[in-house]
Amino acid sequence: MEQSGFVRGALLLTFAALLSKLLGSVYTIVLQNVIGDHGMGLFQMAYPVYATLLSIATAGFPVAISKLVSERVASGDDQGANRVLFVSTSVLTVAGFAAGLVLFVFADQFAQLAGDPAAVLAIRSIAPALLFVPAMSALRGYFQGYLKMEPTAKSQVIEQFIRVLTIIGLSVWLMSAGFGSAAAAAGAAFGAVTGALAGLLSVGADLARIRCRARRHKQNASGLSYGRLTKRLMYYALPISLGALVVPLMNNIDVLTVVNLLKGAGLSQKGATTAFGLMSGRGVKLMMLPTTLAAGIGVAVMPAVSEAFTRGHRASMRLRIDLAVRMTVLIALPASVGLLAIARSANVALFQTAAGTTTIQILAFAILFASVQTTLAAVLQGAGIVYLPVVHLGLACLLKLVLNIMLIPQMGITGAALSTVFSYGLAAVLNAAAVTRHLGADMIDWKWLLRPLAASLFLFSVVFAATRQFPHFYLSDIRSIAILFTLVAVAIGSLIYGLSLLLSGSIGERELASIPRFGHELVKWCAKLHLLKI
Repeated sequence: MEQSGFVRGALLLTFAALLSKLLGSVYTIVLQNVIGDHGMGLFQMAYPVYATLLSIATAGFPVAISKLVSERVASGDDQGANRVLFVSTSVLTVAGFAAGLVLFVFADQFAQLAGDPAAVLAIRSIAPALLFVPAMSALRGYFQGYLKMEPTAKSQVIEQFIRVLTIIGLSVWLMSAGFGSAAAAAGAAFGAVTGALAGLLSVGADLARIRCRARRHKQNASGLSYGRLTKRLMYYALPISLGALVVPLMNNIDVLTVVNLLKGAGLSQKGATTAFGLMSGRGVKLMMLPTTLAAGIGVAVMPAVSEAFTRGHRASMRLRIDLAVRMTVLIALPASVGLLAIARSANVALFQTAAGTTTIQILAFAILFASVQTTLAAVLQGAGIVYLPVVHLGLACLLKLVLNIMLIPQMGITGAALSTVFSYGLAAVLNAAAVTRHLGADMIDWKWLLRPLAASLFLFSVVFAATRQFPHFYLSDIRSIAILFTLVAVAIGSLIYGLSLLLSGSIGERELASIPRFGHELVKWCAKLHLLKI
């Protein structure tokens, strides 16, 4: 039951992230076609700056809140859990307001640092989102501390749906009205504001319903003061916030260096911004889709590991850690090799041209490393080792900066893609070594990973053979043909990978049964087809 409950929670967040990212892929494709690579470059210059300030103000708090709430729940202290929510919401609201004000007031300076003053409109448009995201993050962390992932999952989908509607609607209208790509990029950036407001209303409604039911039951008294809770919240949130900075910080390293280094190498302002938009709007977006799915697992494993650690249940902690790593690899590994195999046709299918295909293929390797380092960082911080993942991510960012400076002048955006792969790889290796060193070598069965690796290589072999057998489809620049080939390749690859996992015993009856809503039906069908290894 314990395994099923944890897997169900992780899968709910993963499915919500999948649906959100699918919606995100829709807007990325439409937006790139509406405002072009140059407009995408301006749009992408706004998001890393916003994400950095958001991380500084809020990012560590949802995870820290979930950790503290899970500790209070494990101790039977319901009022303490409610106090965590009150304190965190108050602190985050103030921090979010301050961050939003900084972003709006200093938008000109941020745009100048990014290398294109035209990005100022997009930066100012996204700033108001910092008024709503902090409170939404606090509420999500509260529910996750109770191991209730449904409110978070639902609010994520609602947030993204409203965000995508705003992005597409405003960008299409502004371009058709003749306002230009800079204004359209600003309209698209405003989608973060409407999406955050919708997500906050969703998770707030869930809290109101739960509070109405909770008033009928007597709650245990809490011995924790507000001051003590604030100190503990800051103690856990600070290192997690610093750790959460890695993705926007790495993106900001690209924002601050790619365009400027490309201009130094002889490219024009528009050419450099367009090249940056090509990498960030295509390659990084495709890389972050499966990486975000794995992040959902990290969100679920943090409070689960923290609860087991607080209770002193080593066996339970080992089970949850091993499951989290397995699920991460099962998602990230086939995504890496699959994107590597069909990068060109997927590029044409999604973005009309094959430009940047090499960059996408290189960034495919970063999927696995970024996903594993995210999950392992959550494991370490859930076990109370809060600062070590931050050190590892700091080293990764330093490597990213050095490699960008070395590689971009000679290799262009290809050099930036390579530096991303090496940076995430370093963070993943360091986190894996830390888990083994501090928690024990028995926490993760690394030998098990050979089976999904074999299944992924088999997937790659079949899809790669198809690209060579039907080159006129794979290499076609006709979008409809590229879409057809990509869909068929993804379907065949997914089927082959799934069958390989079932027949090898990499996933079994318990894992399938844990899938929300469809799990038991899948078990029945697989049993009838003799696909489950007993």
